[in-house]
Amino acid sequence: MHRRMLLIVALFAATLVAAMGLTACNSAPAATSTAEATDGSDGADEPAKITRSIGEFVGSGEMHDDRFFHDLVTLDDGRVMAVGGRGKGQGGGGDWPSVYDTTEVYDPATGEWTRTGPLVEGRRNMVVASLPDGSVLVAGGVGLTLDPFDTAELWDPASDIWTLTGSMSVAREDEAWTVLPDGRVIVIGGLDIELFRRLASTEIYDPATGEWTEVAEMSVERTLHVAVTLEDGRVLVVGGGKLDGPHLKTAELYDPATDTWTEAGEMSVGRVLHTVTLLSDGRVLVVGGKGKKKSGEIWDPATSTWTSVAELANARSEHSTVLLADGRVMVAGGLGVGGSTEIYDPGLDIWTVAPDMLESRYRHVVTLLADGRVLITGGNGKESVLAETELYVP
Repeated sequence: MHRRMLLIVALFAATLVAAMGLTACNSAPAATSTAEATDGSDGADEPAKITRSIGEFVGSGEMHDDRFFHDLVTLDDGRVMAVGGRGKGQGGGGDWPSVYDTTEVYDPATGEWTRTGPLVEGRRNMVVASLPDGSVLVAGGVGLTLDPFDTAELWDPASDIWTLTGSMSVAREDEAWTVLPDGRVIVIGGLDIELFRRLASTEIYDPATGEWTEVAEMSVERTLHVAVTLEDGRVLVVGGGKLDGPHLKTAELYDPATDTWTEAGEMSVGRVLHTVTLLSDGRVLVVGGKGKKKSGEIWDPATSTWTSVAELANARSEHSTVLLADGRVMVAGGLGVGGSTEIYDPGLDIWTVAPDMLESRYRHVVTLLADGRVLITGGNGKESVLAETELYVP
């Protein structure tokens, strides 16, 4: 009888220890993936496991205006400016949607938004770029009448005043743009609404002169495409087309040193409403697009070829992507997928489902802060346009 009691106590203790270990493992905010063995074995003895924090989302107040089709720009002091966009309107009733001329600045140290000077003209879907002297360039975009602008304006951080600068050669809608390594800003393609034709033309803004210069045209006309500046200073332009198709598979490269465009291969599918992210190793990740696309692919500048990557858990368009400080890529939100997020590890070609955002969002804008957190702003939510902002904390 005594031996039986000792055995029962021992079994109870072992069960308690196992349960405590299981609880400890389940409480860790981490994702675990099992990689296949690469040495020809089945990997059954020692599966390779990768465990990384998947972070959390926390609220960070509200902007003064609800916004979508707006943009964010990081200022020299680390604060972030939200510019323009469309929303319910100053009254908030939603009967008369507005295109905002308002701007406001987020301070990561305090989590507060402060109004800054108004634009000369209210705009959405515009170019918003930080210039080398700390000023901000806004160009093009669409007003409340749906007519695009050819005008551009500059924000002076010392005076908090916007003033007009040189105008583009043509008003553009659904154009792509990026900042060159020397601080000039290139605007590519788009739709000429007056002639209702897509554009292959390209022009560059020079902050030193305040003027735009037309440069070589792309090989094809593009709208709803995306552009990114590569590590070597060239510009990669990807996809584009009409919303209802056809969608372009092609990509091309602009070299500002020679003012020439060259082909950059074809993706597996045509894409619009997709995103492009420059990875830490210089490759380029393209994700999603209209048409319930769960696919992504990577362009390698060394070979100028595209390679498909692992599929996302959710098909995404009108979503956001951001390169995290550790080299992974966070994909957030999108049309019809609520607040869901996923994180891609380009070294392992693995997607990890991360926590949902606090709000469902599409047409929102995100940016990486200096401390590694990610600021998420605005967008369309479940019921209306959002003023709420939140932070992703890795």
